[in-house]
Amino acid sequence: MMYYFGYCTFLNEPELRHYLPRAEAVTKGYAANSKVEFRGQVTRTDRGWCHINNGPEAKGARAYGVVFAHPAADFEVDFAGFERYFLTVYGEDGKTYDCWTLRLTEPKDHVRPPNFYWHHIPAGLEAWEFPTEVKEAVLAEYEAARPCEDPDQAPN
Repeated sequence: MMYYFGYCTFLNEPELRHYLPRAEAVTKGYAANSKVEFRGQVTRTDRGWCHINNGPEAKGARAYGVVFAHPAADFEVDFAGFERYFLTVYGEDGKTYDCWTLRLTEPKDHVRPPNFYWHHIPAGLEAWEFPTEVKEAVLAEYEAARPCEDPDQAPN
């Protein structure tokens, strides 16, 4: 078994199941000195995606999500423009987990994702009953980003 740290869109059950159908929730938790952001990519700045930043601007921040256990064979989930990123997650159960997650390989400007993508994030935060301050921090990041050029675009 391996551990995946689900954040942003992967907190919403339908989105998680689409890519990691055999994942089983272990605990909610956070990655220290990490910050959830919405960023465009080097080759595509018209829209944003979720990204975990662990650079200097993330010092003291926490990226919240859920630790999922899954079979090693499911480690092959892959998306163009994203990399597998390894991080330590501090679980609500008092344990630490060596997890992997996905983040942008070449993040650019802060830009909001389109609506079809964004709706997974508040839905997932609500379903997992994250505290209001966590939801508000994610919403503040979203609102601080430049609007998506076509917020109503279809998934691609």
